[in-house]
Amino acid sequence: MANTIAPFGFRSFGDQEGGAPTMGLTRRYLASSDTSLYFTGDVVINSTTNPGFISLPTSGVTTGSTGSVPILGVFAGCEFFSPTVGRVVWSSFFPGNTTSSSPCNAYIIEDPNQLFLVQCTSGATVGTSQIGSGFGFTSTGAQPSGNQTTGISNISLVSTTVVNTAGAPFRLVDTTSNYAPPGTNGTDGTTPGAIVVVAFNNQLRRGLTGPST
Repeated sequence: MANTIAPFGFRSFGDQEGGAPTMGLTRRYLASSDTSLYFTGDVVINSTTNPGFISLPTSGVTTGSTGSVPILGVFAGCEFFSPTVGRVVWSSFFPGNTTSSSPCNAYIIEDPNQLFLVQCTSGATVGTSQIGSGFGFTSTGAQPSGNQTTGISNISLVSTTVVNTAGAPFRLVDTTSNYAPPGTNGTDGTTPGAIVVVAFNNQLRRGLTGPST
């Protein structure tokens, strides 16, 4: 059955075997004046213009062409002071510019052994023959269309280009056809839009390595 395109960002899928199963979240700062929207499953980097804070990646980072700028991790929610309700609130997404003078606490998945589920874009078929290859992800232009009710991201793994450099932000580990029952959305490896398992590649806590293919 052909896959249905319904991206959900990068969703935690457990840890690679052999590592300590801590799987905790790292607290980072997010500027309350930041006008960008951040959704659960979005990829973030350390800000180059506002040291000590996170920001959304540039196009060079998403494509893997800027190897000197590794990704930090995956956004998993935040806390911020809401002047509207007069208290600190927890949210699965950051709505942009909360008009508060206090920085927000963003929680990031940074475990270098973490695995993620992510849906590929509709441009090409991705299957087991590409395991070990590096891939980029869709640009931050997709992020404002994340779901503001559920807080879930709308970014995908770019299926049309294998990133044959150490700058690839993610590496393909497996396909969900080896985990989910046949007929489950994303398990059809013969059509675009497969849901796959990936690991960090060019990430702050990992050494840079080239793809195996």
